[in-house]
Amino acid sequence: MVCSSFYFKRKVHKNYARFAIIILFLLSLQSCLPIKSIFLGQPDAKDMARLPFRTIRASEDCFLFEQGNTDFGRTLKVNDWTTDIPFFISLEELATLHETRSFLVIQRDSILFEYYRDGLNDASTHPSYSIAKSFTSALVGIAIDEGHIGGVNDLVNAYIPELQGGHFKSLTIEHLLNHTSGIEYNLPVDATIYYGNDVLKSLKRIDFAFPPGTKQHYVNLNVQLLGLILYRATGVYPSQYLEEKIWQPLGMCHEGIWTIDKKNELEKTFCCMGATALDYAKFGRLFLHGGVWNDKRILSEQWYERSIRRDTTGGSSFNYNYCWHMGLKAYGDFMAIGLYKQHIYVNPTKELVIVLLNDREKPLKAERVNWWYIFRQISDLV
Repeated sequence: MVCSSFYFKRKVHKNYARFAIIILFLLSLQSCLPIKSIFLGQPDAKDMARLPFRTIRASEDCFLFEQGNTDFGRTLKVNDWTTDIPFFISLEELATLHETRSFLVIQRDSILFEYYRDGLNDASTHPSYSIAKSFTSALVGIAIDEGHIGGVNDLVNAYIPELQGGHFKSLTIEHLLNHTSGIEYNLPVDATIYYGNDVLKSLKRIDFAFPPGTKQHYVNLNVQLLGLILYRATGVYPSQYLEEKIWQPLGMCHEGIWTIDKKNELEKTFCCMGATALDYAKFGRLFLHGGVWNDKRILSEQWYERSIRRDTTGGSSFNYNYCWHMGLKAYGDFMAIGLYKQHIYVNPTKELVIVLLNDREKPLKAERVNWWYIFRQISDLV
């Protein structure tokens, strides 16, 4: 009797599970959401292995930062602002109190603090999320410098002729870089370009919330369109262009990855790059030195200055430009930022690069901590 009861319950549970799967599948069809997005939910580090990707080869000339002599992890103390009390803790303790994967503080090419969560090390690959947008922006600049793209005022439909009529007549590459395209945010489109097997499906579902060049509104699709422009203008995939123009010249010590869609094998350039913390730091070092790497210019001076500036024209804002977050005038700092508060922080005045890579944290705790304040505390103390 007990056995038959257990069998019955197990059978009912199986039926409910099957029913739930069918319902989820039907919902995904109705909402145009990829079924994968229903099951996987919010993005996380596991997606680097779950989704197809293209490998970015490591450089044969590996650049190594020096190890600093001072243990800043224990001696340098900051306030993480998660309480109302001015409670100061060491960098080492700070890292353990949050969902931190890796935390690096590098000044004048010397590592002042280096932290990796248990199970991770300096060879571990970390997701970039929207940090990849800043890489994509740099690649657009290089493509312009090399003549593959005419300039930021080129019309998007010169490279993506599928986009015709309406506001597409005035949509430019600069609008995409600054998120002033006017393209309306659409959850199914976001799910399609992240979890879907065909990112080009999104081209048929673009609507505008306002005319291009009138208002800044952060939409992932803007940078996915930049990735398609890069591919069509250069004739190579964005990860291959990245490997040739940035990864190899900067002496990246480890392979990187960039997630691609299954049908077109096109990189999801609004996100989805994976690299080690130290290799992310090298990208920060490139911008720390104005686009120059060890006396070799990688980005033109013009592109660097256009990227790291404040510009409120054309609907843009004071704090965001060309996929970079502008900091405070007093510090002259700027950042590449990704989901779950990934950061590459650059402070040229202090010759400082900070890399912070996190996993998802409890909403209240994530909301209270202000990593920008922490970075500036570090800047004031080193």
